[in-house]
Amino acid sequence: MKSLTTFLFIFLASSSWRCDEPEDTINCSDAAKQMIGTWKGRTDYTSSSASGTSHKITLSIISSNDCFFQGISAFEESNTTFVVSGTIDKYGWVEFMETEYEINGGEYTDCTGNGSNWNNPCNRWPYVRWRPGTKFHEARFRSEPYVLNGEFFTQGGGWNSQIRGNFTITK
Repeated sequence: MKSLTTFLFIFLASSSWRCDEPEDTINCSDAAKQMIGTWKGRTDYTSSSASGTSHKITLSIISSNDCFFQGISAFEESNTTFVVSGTIDKYGWVEFMETEYEINGGEYTDCTGNGSNWNNPCNRWPYVRWRPGTKFHEARFRSEPYVLNGEFFTQGGGWNSQIRGNFTITK
């Protein structure tokens, strides 16, 4: 038992020096200001129903306030555009969500599916992609060059109908 206690003491003592190091942080307010402008790139779908499909995305960030930013997302493959709200934390992690329609192109809202939520075709690919609520996350803010690589997923539908993928955008 004494050797276990000694081992734990040595392990904890040797690793505790990391707690005193300064954190690798950024000024999130400055980073949010740097987000303003036009970002272009693509979304690559990896979920089974959409696997192999890509869409070209334009993300236009219009304003920032503290560590928050807002803008519009648009896609070449759709007439629908979304209002986007996002944040950057002190570690540089960026996430944003398509919160509502800027322009409703009708791909989702004009879908005429029948059935309950889990078997309604409107809650499946490709219709569910054009529903507000897609979240983009797991992207780290980089400014030289300006690039965001991350993941996204749609809200709604069931687990089997959730659309997932990766995105890369640059400014």
